[in-house]
Amino acid sequence: MEIGKKIAELREKKGWSQYRLAKETGIKQGTISNLELGKRKYPQSDTLQKIATALGVSMAAFDDQPLLERAYDLADTMNLDDKRKEALEKIKALPVDEQQERLNRSIEKLKSLPPESRKAAELFIEFLSSPPRE
Repeated sequence: MEIGKKIAELREKKGWSQYRLAKETGIKQGTISNLELGKRKYPQSDTLQKIATALGVSMAAFDDQPLLERAYDLADTMNLDDKRKEALEKIKALPVDEQQERLNRSIEKLKSLPPESRKAAELFIEFLSSPPRE
């Protein structure tokens, strides 16, 4: 489901008008309308976070593409050497639950990084978990 349709669905489930959502988020009603109509397909992550918070959902509620798929899409755009491409293909061949477990272990390792490295990793993860922008 497109983000705009999901916003409209969640807003209507709360019984809110676009005007009410605009007031709750501080986002212009026209912006909300454009999102819901699909005129703006990918809001900025801070805009989407305000909407999610107001509607009482997590950002994941707007994500149709699982995190693993997004990570793989991002990896496909990187200039990986042959060794890393081969490793990535081996990971993709694993059952999805094992792929998810590896991702979870990686996240746990990230938590033990020094603060400056952790911040860089958090930005990367935020990028992966944000809806793609056109």
